[in-house]
Order: sequence, then structure tokens, then C-alpha cells
Amino acid sequence: MNFVILGHLMKKEDLKTFFPLGKYLPVNMVEKIVSFLPAKKSFGVASHFKVFNKAEGWFVGIALTPTQMMTLPKEKVREKILEAILFSQEKLKAELVMLGALTAPLTSAGKWLVENPKVKLNITTGNTYTAAISIEAVEKVLELTSLDLSKIKLAIIGAAGTIGEAITKYFNQKNANLILIERNDEKFERLKPSLIGNNYKLTSNLAEIINADIIITATSHPTALINPEFLKENAIIIDVAEPPDVPSNILDIRPDVICIDGGRVKWNNIDVGIDLGVPKNVGFACMTEGIMQALEERRENYIGSVDMEHLKETQEWAKKWGFGLADFTSFNKPIPLERFKKFKK
Repeated sequence: MNFVILGHLMKKEDLKTFFPLGKYLPVNMVEKIVSFLPAKKSFGVASHFKVFNKAEGWFVGIALTPTQMMTLPKEKVREKILEAILFSQEKLKAELVMLGALTAPLTSAGKWLVENPKVKLNITTGNTYTAAISIEAVEKVLELTSLDLSKIKLAIIGAAGTIGEAITKYFNQKNANLILIERNDEKFERLKPSLIGNNYKLTSNLAEIINADIIITATSHPTALINPEFLKENAIIIDVAEPPDVPSNILDIRPDVICIDGGRVKWNNIDVGIDLGVPKNVGFACMTEGIMQALEERRENYIGSVDMEHLKETQEWAKKWGFGLADFTSFNKPIPLERFKKFKK
């Protein structure tokens, strides 16, 4: 089954490699030039690869940075995404596209694309397995630290987003003490009906994470939004966001904190032909979901809210194809297991 992983540039410096004359021009000038490119010229094929000789994939990248994706007019960005999807469908003969990074939230978790009559291929956001691997990461942290889920506070930033909502539902069902954070109260309206009990707090105040022992952050914010001063002593953060929600200098400011790279999966015998900016034999959960769906030849759309039964199904796929939670790293450096021992009773 042919599939495409669709993404975008992750930092300004990447523009210089996309634009032919980029290395001769100031990066800010290149940024401005690419923002004016017509939609049909705003993306490119980054790599072509095969997975286990059973699926054929391509990476297609949109030539915009995270900040551009979120600040340019939404209609303009969506036009670029649509052209990349149609190219994947018509030129690459892809039957499935996985929406990476900010391409998912900017298309209403894929709904906008599925509703477009020109789009014939299947769409997945990769959010289902990302939520699954995030849940597994929390459970691994609890195992390594011997922290008791019933006695700690777990904060979820972006709790009403597609990934955050699934994580929230899972731990709410386990009666965990939750601090659920969103940008405004309106964001919680679709989440409230699925919550049970009263062991949670809804808030738009990010500073509330000061009360959390473990924090999962899964937003679509273009820049880091967590202030190190907001963190409880010895807090553990699982940063699922791409680009990250945690500033890169956080460990210099707060060496007591453990910051885990979230959404990471063990990849064995898979070479996608480009540097993903992660350690060897590691990939992202969202991409893994697209790969697994192609291997399963599942011709369905997985968009919008995460279906909890499908979440379990992606975990079964992972066992079948040899994927699983990657060893914990922080900014791509291994986290010594000794760091978790301070929590042991």
C-alpha cells in the first residue's frame, strides 16, 4: 500500500535547504519569499522508502515553519496542504496520507480534507497511536518511580485537543487526580460530557501545573509555552508536542525536573531516508500509525476525536509489527534510570 507522511519544516534554518538560493540569502528574507510561493510550489518530496517490502512511502514536506503555519492566513496554509495532498494522490498514487505535526490541527484533525470532494485517498492524523504511546509513557514513569497514580496529580496541557482528549478520557476512567488545561473555557465544552466523577480541575491558567507531579503536554503551539518557574520540584514532563512545548534550556534552569521526549517509538529495520532529528532506531508515534495502517492495508479515515477502541487496536498493531515505547530520552539524550530512583520509597 502506498502512503505519504505529510509534514512541514521545523525551524527557520530548514528553509535554506528547501529554497535553491537559500544559502545565499538571509533566513528572514527566505522566510518571506516562501510565504508568497504559489500553493503548487510550496512543498517537495523529501524521501522515498519501503517498509518491510510490504508498503511504499514518501515524505512530503510543506515549506513553512511552525510559526508560519500558525500565523499565515488559515485559508492560505490549507491551500498549500491541499495541493500537497492532491500531488500525493495523483502523482505518487498514495492511498493514505498521515498528517504530521501542525497539518492535522490546521485541517480540523483531517475533517476539512475528508470533506473535500477532490480528496479520494484516506487520511489519518496519527493521533490515535500518539495518545496510546503517551499513555504507555505515563504508565512506564509510574513503574520506574513507584509513584501511586491515586496519590499524585497529573496535568494534561491541551486536554481538549485530539491527543489530550484521549489521554484525559483514559486517566479519568482510572479516577486519576487531573488538572486539565486549555486556552479557554469554550475548549472544554466538548470534553465535559465524556468526563466522569469530579476528580479533576478544568482551568485555562497554565501556572496551575505547579501542583502537578507528572505533566503531559500535547498542544499545537508553534513555540515553547511552559515556563520553568511554573513547575513543581522534581516534576516529570512528557512533551508530546511537535514542535516542543518545553524550552530547550529547561534543564539548565531546573535541573531537578525530568523532561521526557514524548511520542517516541522504537523503530527497527526502518530507514525513511531523512533525518527526523531523533536517535537511531527511533521514530514518531504519529508516523508509526501511518506506517502500521499501510502495512495493515486498512483503507479507512482516522480523523477527528480518537476512538478508544481503535486506540487499543493500534497497540495490537504495534505488537504485531514490532513497535513499542522507545527508551526515555530528554532532548534526544538518554535519561539515566538512576534519575527515577529518587522517587522510590
